[in-house]
Amino acid sequence: MYINTNIVKHYNLNLQQVALLQILHQAKNEDVSEWLESYNGDLEVLNEKSFLSEVKAKNKQESVYKRLRLSKKGREVLDAIETPDTEEQDKTVFEWLKNYYLKADKEIGNGAKTLRYIRDFRVKSGIEKNNLIKLVLDFLAENEEKSRKLEYIWYYPKTAFATRFDLEESWLWSHFIKNRERLEKTFEEY
Repeated sequence: MYINTNIVKHYNLNLQQVALLQILHQAKNEDVSEWLESYNGDLEVLNEKSFLSEVKAKNKQESVYKRLRLSKKGREVLDAIETPDTEEQDKTVFEWLKNYYLKADKEIGNGAKTLRYIRDFRVKSGIEKNNLIKLVLDFLAENEEKSRKLEYIWYYPKTAFATRFDLEESWLWSHFIKNRERLEKTFEEY
């Protein structure tokens, strides 16, 4: 799980409260009341920030801890915490590749999605700006049929319901893994 420390600081949360947000997110599918009972103080803080909601009790004996869920605001904050910031290098890579694709008469696809995919690929793979461009150019040289749209080389979801970036499903990552030794030597040269 990626933790965006800027968002954590913005909402003045501690790591225990971040973990509680994740546990509360799971509450709709499993009983997490045991975990919640011992964190009353942190739950009060999350409640004051409007991150919690309560579902209707199934019976009179049901504990309040079994009914706690994340509110819409809580889900949005948790999603933001799990999302890395887009850096200037991501924008630079996107602009350079966009110009490259346009000169080659190829499609860009959804620009905002492509930028997010570049950011997520960088964060999850650890491959930075110049090496990322080298990797893409190497991929394009070997995979002409898969490179018609810039958006798809980063991530092509298997289904319409797959909305989260998955590094293991990336054509570019598969290419890197297959050619790792050669590409890492290329990266070291610069």
